[in-house]
Amino acid sequence: MEKDSSSIIESDHSLIRAFVAVPIPEVAAQELERYLNSLKRMACLHWVTSAQFHITLRFLGEQTQEIIEQARDALSHLQFSPFEIELSYAGAFPNMRCPRILWLSGNQGKRELTSLAEAVNKSMDEIGLPSEKRAFKPHLTLARTKGTPLPPQLLMALKKPPTLSWCCDSFDLMRSRLTPRGALYSKIPLSEEYDVG
Repeated sequence: MEKDSSSIIESDHSLIRAFVAVPIPEVAAQELERYLNSLKRMACLHWVTSAQFHITLRFLGEQTQEIIEQARDALSHLQFSPFEIELSYAGAFPNMRCPRILWLSGNQGKRELTSLAEAVNKSMDEIGLPSEKRAFKPHLTLARTKGTPLPPQLLMALKKPPTLSWCCDSFDLMRSRLTPRGALYSKIPLSEEYDVG
């Protein structure tokens, strides 16, 4: 099968930092960006950009080109039925008192996202990647912090996030390049169109 990713996966021997994620559609991303812009005025945190909006299903770490090609092939055969996702509340890892990561999550679509992540994990297990040790908790990252307490105004705003909803009918294999300006993401096309049953 002819590969179509020559512009994304280089022919050298450098490692490729990659992950599998559910993308955020444009309408929901625009609403989320407006919300983030309002939050940015309340605290100087490392806020994500609109180009970084996603829900991670599996982080692959730094892998060789050969492993990434195997991942592409495995993911291209993964099938799932479309489902609704709704993000409606904010939280933090490990907690709101000493936050390291601020996020959005929701109840609708949580079970389906978990099942999809399990299917992705199984396909990655089959090509020899180590299993994910942490339990899967579907979320969309808003910001990263140093664990210091958040301003009361920001805490209040996080209690009333917009409700974002959309139909999930796809996932992406993504490359992450770490730069001084933050992580830059680019899609690695799957070697085949995957089916949505």
